Amino acid sequence: MPTIISEGKGVRALTFEFSDKWQVYKYDEVNTENFYNKFKGNGYKAIDFIAKSDKSFLLIEVKYVLAEDERSSLRLKPEDLRYLAVLQELKSKLSEEELKLVSFKNKRPYLVDEIDKKVRDTLVGLFASYRHNDSKLSAYNRSLVLDNKPIFIIVFLERNQELNKPENFKPMASNLKKAIEQKLSFLGDIRVDVVNTLTIPESLGINVQAGSIGT
Repeated sequence: MPTIISEGKGVRALTFEFSDKWQVYKYDEVNTENFYNKFKGNGYKAIDFIAKSDKSFLLIEVKYVLAEDERSSLRLKPEDLRYLAVLQELKSKLSEEELKLVSFKNKRPYLVDEIDKKVRDTLVGLFASYRHNDSKLSAYNRSLVLDNKPIFIIVFLERNQELNKPENFKPMASNLKKAIEQKLSFLGDIRVDVVNTLTIPESLGINVQAGSIGT
């Protein structure tokens, strides 16, 4: 039987239907029995879904960004010219001694850095769950630790109607894919794809529709 899970609310709701080749778990579910909730207060982040098949181990992060690039809360490019201009102006007002005492940080995360942290923290969490013999995650952590399957990272990035079109989406997705793969290359056999409802491959066995279950 397929597994159906909703992610997001309102206009940002998405329904994922996983074919029966996948065993799926909502890793970041807010639930006192969920292992991740026992240690997330220590600064650890989490991927939305984990899944496994006979051949693969899958981590899925879901983002629904309706805003245009310049108004988005996420940075899709490592450079942000507006931020750099503001940063330069602030630095120009400080003395050399003050610059040594002050650090600057952009509150808008670069998406690649966010995915990198979530993947690393999720893998640490799964290893910890294996060490703690967590029953709900046993099928997944044993598959990850013992089976040495290739790890697939799927970033599901749904955008507004115009930016979701394949001709607009694919160039951006290709750049993000390469950057994420480079960040996570130390993990060995790891593969990344950045997709949306119009570009997700049928062969993956995951169908995604806008809207939540029952709408």
